[in-house]
Amino acid sequence: MNPIGGPEAIAGVGRAVGINHAPGAGSFGRVRSLREMEPQRGITLQPAEVAQPSFADTLSEVLGEVNDIQLRADNMIERFAAGQVKDLHEVIIAQQEAAIAFRLVQAVRDKLVQGYQEIMRMQV
Repeated sequence: MNPIGGPEAIAGVGRAVGINHAPGAGSFGRVRSLREMEPQRGITLQPAEVAQPSFADTLSEVLGEVNDIQLRADNMIERFAAGQVKDLHEVIIAQQEAAIAFRLVQAVRDKLVQGYQEIMRMQV
């Protein structure tokens, strides 16, 4: 079986982009003119309304996740000190994940501050 889907799939793609395949011909037929591809009057093409989170919501969510990672790493240290966690490597991995997440937040903060300073230097 052809992984692409064969001539039927290719013809379907051609129809989707406005190319009509002439039966029996070795190649695709004519391409629709621009006038044929114009939208019908009364039909408007508008993107579906998708509720996207605001920047503040996204930033708050990310900071919450980083905080959770750090709390989990601190909890692992406390459990290791109490003898509840036997594998030191798990504690070290949790600490490194928390450190990397925090450095990422610092880098994003630095870029935001840098962008703000650049905007403030602009002359209007």
